[in-house]
Amino acid sequence: MILTVEEKSMLKKYEQYLKAELNLTQTTVRFYFDEASLFTEYLRKNNKTYVSAEVLDIENYIIERKNRTIVLSDIESCKTENNINLKSATINKVASGIRSLFKFLQLENVRSDNPSRFVKMSRKGKKLPDFLSVEDIDTLLDSIDVSTHSGLRDRALFELIYSCGLRISEACTLKCSNIFNNDSVIKVIGKGNKHRIVPEGDAAEYWLKKYIQEARPLMLKNRKTDFVFLNIRGEPISRKGVWKRFKEIAVACGIESRVHTLRHSFATHLLTGGADLRSVQEMLGHADIATTQIYTHLARNDLKECHKQYHPEGKKAGGAL
Repeated sequence: MILTVEEKSMLKKYEQYLKAELNLTQTTVRFYFDEASLFTEYLRKNNKTYVSAEVLDIENYIIERKNRTIVLSDIESCKTENNINLKSATINKVASGIRSLFKFLQLENVRSDNPSRFVKMSRKGKKLPDFLSVEDIDTLLDSIDVSTHSGLRDRALFELIYSCGLRISEACTLKCSNIFNNDSVIKVIGKGNKHRIVPEGDAAEYWLKKYIQEARPLMLKNRKTDFVFLNIRGEPISRKGVWKRFKEIAVACGIESRVHTLRHSFATHLLTGGADLRSVQEMLGHADIATTQIYTHLARNDLKECHKQYHPEGKKAGGAL
């Protein structure tokens, strides 16, 4: 269904609102914009407008999205045909996008109320993030063949992601000008263009220097770029490229894992090693410490062992009262 000129204009303003006012990531802006476009088409198909839309219209739209009666092929292309229903996390994001749209419509004086406030979000259980043991991390990193330029890049890349707890996008966009070897730190540009300073760690610093000095100049292929990590064509490596290389290395080691697990492992290993929550929050770039707290649940077995070893009552057989 083709949108009207007025609808396209309103959606364009909404996109600018998401970028400039809310300062959302490019991925989230795209998701919210696509949902708003799809919702607009849905309203027209049902002889509704932004002004006349009610709670029931929003709920019915979300139900159809959940059952994939309405599909965004570019966003959900990774879904298999057998996966009929969308996950609750995705549905919550759909609902969140619609709420954002109606808040914008209020700001534009298109509506005085916000019916999306009365739409309930799907309940979902908290899933603890996966992480690798220190031994698995060592096995994975040590298995990388550093005799090639791309291998040296991979070792530096994945060592840095683990040592600094980087998001994949943060590693891909890291620039040489943001590496401060004299202080052994890097400046990371995270979500919402927020900057943070993170210590490199000795291993990451070593492999990063080696890659930049020995491999990167040859991978540039007479190009000019400040991005640190390059692909074989001398261009900045993509997130997809990072995922692909990590999967190949992990499979070769017999380890089932995703590259983002390195970030989870970074946080978990710091906390189990005794780091304080605030410091880990700062290094991860979490806006809310509650996001960081989830990693404390992963260390429960270590806490039990610590209690058993050091608490006066921990060593007593049977633990009887």
